[in-house]
Amino acid sequence: MQHGNLVGLHGVTHFQMVNAFPIGSTATIPEIAQKSGVHPDDAKTLIDHALTFRYFERQPDGSITHSASTRAIITIPRVQAWITHALNNMWRDVPYIVPAMAKWPGSQEPYETAFNFSRRVDGPFFKEVGKNPQDVQAFMNAMRFFLDKPNMSPDFAIQGYSWEAHAEGTIVDVGGSHGLIAFKLAERYPGMTLVVQDLPEVVAKAPSSGTRQVVFQAHNFLEEQPVKEADIYFLRYILHSWADKYCIAILRALIPALKAGSRILLMEHIVPEAGDISLFQERQIRRFDLAMKQNFNSKERTEKAWRQVLRDADERFNVVEIRTPEGSQLSIIVVEWAPDRG
Repeated sequence: MQHGNLVGLHGVTHFQMVNAFPIGSTATIPEIAQKSGVHPDDAKTLIDHALTFRYFERQPDGSITHSASTRAIITIPRVQAWITHALNNMWRDVPYIVPAMAKWPGSQEPYETAFNFSRRVDGPFFKEVGKNPQDVQAFMNAMRFFLDKPNMSPDFAIQGYSWEAHAEGTIVDVGGSHGLIAFKLAERYPGMTLVVQDLPEVVAKAPSSGTRQVVFQAHNFLEEQPVKEADIYFLRYILHSWADKYCIAILRALIPALKAGSRILLMEHIVPEAGDISLFQERQIRRFDLAMKQNFNSKERTEKAWRQVLRDADERFNVVEIRTPEGSQLSIIVVEWAPDRG
């Protein structure tokens, strides 16, 4: 019956029952139901279930007060946004992973996923989500919570590589959104030229840099790279959302722009090989893997798998080293363009 484990949490957040009474006070279930617009019987079913997971606490007189968990949901920024995204979107689509596999065996297409099967839509995840501004904002808030984790700090991108070797060079942040990494690099290396690329609708909302050092450029990374002979093309947490065939296409789109010695930095998860960690530790990684499959038909990859993608893209992509900054969830795969290897 584990499929029901999240129902209580879903109910108390979806119906805003967690916000129905202040921290430090108590309320009866009928009072919570009334403020939440939920039928009292349904509220009791959901709260009784939630209590078994310590969402809320029941007082000796039967009234309800907040627990550490529900206090966290209310007070920690964007926790509620993450829960809402996880349960209204991710959890909703999970049961359709297997049916999608049955319908589209081995598909690498971003429009043949559990998300598509569940929602009965034809477009890729981001295109469909982008149709509704409220959905876009909710997704962005959820991702901010995920990326705000200490082990996902953008500072690891700065600390984890020897950028000083390119202090006077040109860096292209491919899929760099609003330039968080670029601005940090510009502050540290005033002689560095930085180009931040993303889709037109993202670039249109980018902050003004106030300097010529950081330039925003509209670009689809599946198309040929327009900035030629840069020192580094940096892709942070991009390829994990794409199946192998599209990772290969993204990497090949860089080739016409590369000079001998140009580097590509891929900052991504590197999954341990089977047996290197306990099954309990591996379970969380496999949850990530399933999430990538259900939304994008992509995957999380081992070091061996990342090396294979690079080889399949072009034998001239030479993996120089792989760095994992201490405390970081992501590793940096340093790849150098070696045209003489072909």
